[in-house]
Amino acid sequence: MRGRIAACAFRLFHEEGYAAVSMRRLAEEAGCTVMTLYKYYDRKIDVLRDLWGRVFNELFDQLDEIAAANADPAERLQALAQAYVAFWLTRRDHYFLVFMSSGISQAEVSVFVRDDPLILRFGVILNALAEALGEAPTAPAVAVKADLLMAVLHGVAHNQITIAAYPWTPPQTLIRIAVEALVRPDNPSAPYRAKAPT
Repeated sequence: MRGRIAACAFRLFHEEGYAAVSMRRLAEEAGCTVMTLYKYYDRKIDVLRDLWGRVFNELFDQLDEIAAANADPAERLQALAQAYVAFWLTRRDHYFLVFMSSGISQAEVSVFVRDDPLILRFGVILNALAEALGEAPTAPAVAVKADLLMAVLHGVAHNQITIAAYPWTPPQTLIRIAVEALVRPDNPSAPYRAKAPT
């Protein structure tokens, strides 16, 4: 039943927008009573958070496989960054659900963003960046560069999705240049040489 509710919610939120769908409407579409719906979800935001979790789990399951298949640190980071953006570009409905749902407060989003299991899943990118830099994942410079990398990846995806008519440089090229600049800022075209972790 939870899966059926989630599938109906995903479709309704995509077609009509999160703000326009009531719990009563969701229950009707899922073929259950409102009481049954409330057995699974306390509030509508809980349905949306469940959908966000499903989307991110799908994404990070793919990224974990990519990380395991790439032994070279720089290649692993590049592959992860490319796959992160490709995920959103090939699942634009997921992108809109996660990043562009209207009628949600910052407080409602912050509960999800601070979710420890989700934050830990982002570690696959953080750890790849740290290893490519030859630094400890806890190094302050790694945290800043990780934030910059995520901002670039989201920016590339957002621009490609929301301003598609503009003749952007291909996303793969933008990502490659950004990752190389983060890993080798003095000479992005130089061969990669990892430093020993500090």
